[in-house]
Amino acid sequence: MPDRLRNSTGSQSGLIFRGGPFAEPQLPRAVALPDAIAGLSKLYSITPPLTDPFQQILWDNIGYLIDDDRRAVLFEEFRVTIGFDPASILAARRASLLLIARKGGMNPETRVERWREIAAIVVRECKGDLAGHLRTLAPAKARTLLKRFPAIGNPGADKVLLFCGLDARPSVESNGLRVLVRLGLVPMAASYAKTYKSAAAAIGAFATRGREWLMTCHTLLREHGRVLCKRNNPRCIACPLDSICAHVPAKGL
Repeated sequence: MPDRLRNSTGSQSGLIFRGGPFAEPQLPRAVALPDAIAGLSKLYSITPPLTDPFQQILWDNIGYLIDDDRRAVLFEEFRVTIGFDPASILAARRASLLLIARKGGMNPETRVERWREIAAIVVRECKGDLAGHLRTLAPAKARTLLKRFPAIGNPGADKVLLFCGLDARPSVESNGLRVLVRLGLVPMAASYAKTYKSAAAAIGAFATRGREWLMTCHTLLREHGRVLCKRNNPRCIACPLDSICAHVPAKGL
């Protein structure tokens, strides 16, 4: 029989039977997060991230449920047509904004209002310079301000602080969170917020490795969740971490 059993959802249970079907089941050997990241680094390349907080927020709001390639095309069109200056966004014709928004998925009218809201917050509260204003704030206050922007919760705020060099704090998005849960490194909690908090703590245990490692961790976990460790029908056979994965169910992630 196969070494690894699959549960009713089709995902692997993580129990390994040695010595035949009546032998005692054993869990895969424990995996350390740095080892997992090292393994993923051999599989994926890392592109330079956005380092401007205003652009990071626009990137997250440029479309709804679209892949990165399509998001990049719309982001570039926005840069050429409208520009990344908050005042330019507020001055832009609604029809011009809507033309781009309609290419980014559902609810384009709502997306246009979000773009204007993002720009308005920066103009009104940051004198048009979000990056400069954030640098004057303590990390906790910077995080609070970032969470006032549309679609930016704790994970998004932490990502902006990390990738823009404002605070070397752990961050992980939903695809990466799913990977951590399936590996058995983070317990699945009753809410997304609690699961995220546990993941941030697990990553934070290695924060002494520095900001570059934290960014690499975020990027590789996200990419692995998008490419192989998918929400539905994960490609476990192709995964380099399969032999050390606990295959914990990650329902809802």
